[in-house]
Amino acid sequence: MNIYMRELKSGIKSFLIWTISIGALVAICIFMYPEMEGMMGDVNDIFSSMGAFSAAFGMDRLGLGTLLGFYSVECGTMLTLGAALYAAMAGTAIVGKEEKGRTAEFLFAMPVSRRRVLSEKLGALMTEMVLFHIVNFLFSIVSIVAIGEEIPVKDLLLLHSSYLFMTIAVASLCFLLSVFNATANTGSGMGLALALYFINLMANISDKAKALSWVTPFSFTEGADIVLDGKLDGVRIILWMGLSIVAIASGFAYYSRKDLKS
Repeated sequence: MNIYMRELKSGIKSFLIWTISIGALVAICIFMYPEMEGMMGDVNDIFSSMGAFSAAFGMDRLGLGTLLGFYSVECGTMLTLGAALYAAMAGTAIVGKEEKGRTAEFLFAMPVSRRRVLSEKLGALMTEMVLFHIVNFLFSIVSIVAIGEEIPVKDLLLLHSSYLFMTIAVASLCFLLSVFNATANTGSGMGLALALYFINLMANISDKAKALSWVTPFSFTEGADIVLDGKLDGVRIILWMGLSIVAIASGFAYYSRKDLKS
């Protein structure tokens, strides 16, 4: 039994819905840019002077007057939040659905080890996350070409790479949540993703809360930091990828000896 393919097929509907929906929103956002470009000077002055609100989204450092600034603030917000919610939903369901659906007894009675089952499920989950970002990256490229703007390839690759790393981190945490608590629903995972997102906003708004940026993977997806520095925050990414590995390893260790409900 090819569990990997079974998982991909079972998740294809939600994958298409989330991927196309977010991609369409990003495309619409990009198509709006030419109409708004002429007004961006005044809009940028307004937004950049809004204090905490501007800081929360990096608009105090990166203006909306350029395509890259507009993309990283407007489209980036949709991409990071949409990707995180999708990762949370998929990660929370990937293991727990077997016990909720009363199929665990059948699945684990097959001549495959629990480790193999988890490995193939996790492989399918990560494949979906990677494909989600590849498709949305293509949506962005095609939309930018359609409005006749020059494609900032390097910056887009850096931005989308950071979104992918963040998505992997969220999916890994929700995978662990699903392993430890089979009754956890998608709302729990999405709640965790939203909490991490708002922690990052708090860290951006208040200097006293800056330390909180280390406890959320959204901290290394800041468009202003990536565009202005021309590179990713390697330290935070390595930290969160390490935490993701720990979360996955902990999930494997616990599930290998867990009593399953059937």
